[in-house]
Amino acid sequence: MNLAKILSHKAQQYKDKPAILFGGVWHAYGDIDKQVQRYACMLTRLGVKPGDRVAIQLPKGMEFIFFELGVMSVGGIVLPLNADYKADEVDYFVSDSASSLFVTDSERFERSHSVLGNMRGLEILLVDSGGARPCRTLRSELARTDPDFVRPYPTGDHDTAMIIYTSGTTGRSKGAMLTHRNLIANTEALYKMWRWSENDVLLHVLPLFHVHGLFVALHGGLYAGAAIIMHEKFDPAATWAAIESQRCTILMGVPTIYQRLIHQWEQMERKPDLSSMRVFISGSAPLLENLLDQYVALEPALDRVAEDSTPGVGYIGVGADELGQYPGHAAELVRGSRVPLYFAAHFTHILQ
Repeated sequence: MNLAKILSHKAQQYKDKPAILFGGVWHAYGDIDKQVQRYACMLTRLGVKPGDRVAIQLPKGMEFIFFELGVMSVGGIVLPLNADYKADEVDYFVSDSASSLFVTDSERFERSHSVLGNMRGLEILLVDSGGARPCRTLRSELARTDPDFVRPYPTGDHDTAMIIYTSGTTGRSKGAMLTHRNLIANTEALYKMWRWSENDVLLHVLPLFHVHGLFVALHGGLYAGAAIIMHEKFDPAATWAAIESQRCTILMGVPTIYQRLIHQWEQMERKPDLSSMRVFISGSAPLLENLLDQYVALEPALDRVAEDSTPGVGYIGVGADELGQYPGHAAELVRGSRVPLYFAAHFTHILQ
């Protein structure tokens, strides 16, 4: 099965339901699916074939989502890149992955054009006007799409869907090739563990190029048919305000985000209403127990907190009464596999 096809089926199921609020605009599930169809048609016209790598270096926004799902719809392999990467970093990731298409904006293209111009066979697509350099632009290419285009979904379970580069802490970053089945199994496991539902409201404050923000938060929300409140960047005051005003039920972050939220909470004279929240999830790094204790102590309603292990690999619920897992106890990563929670950060478990 192809992940983009599964999420398209979900979008058709929840066609008229609000899916993502970004920049003050709500995007319904059906509208997102239509845009993915247009992008998939455009990518096919640009020559993207099954197995082709498409590097995406964009700021957080709807275009990133349309491209990611559009690429997978036509069998391409997505390479999400940090929007702040400099020219030498872009050079390495794009060349090492053998990408055939690089999607970016004029600001980032200007930053890296000196190295990109030397790559044979690399097409450039800019999402904005294109600036001073002649390049294909998103607006002109979308204008030529066929409204009756049918997405082929030529790749499935054992085909590579995405390449994620490692952090490079022990050497040069290496591209980890993740199959559709890897991504689907991860989404399904977390759907069950976090008890996602179409009634959930996810507050999305993580970057989309990151595994946690893309695989866990975005894919999880779309798979569940949830509403997603997507902020371009994390801001602690805006986060607390959105939880209250949008009646959010799920927040996903990293330990530094939760540290900054605690600091902001202590500075606030009026504390926001958190009664809508169902689960808080911390991932990407171990959450210190004293920070977990601080968070749970904020309010009696906050007795459902979760911590995961390495994102995109295996996830663990912590401190959640209804999820049935507690700090220091063993928890089920996936069917039949249990490890002590205090050691979770040291384990990797490939989902089958």
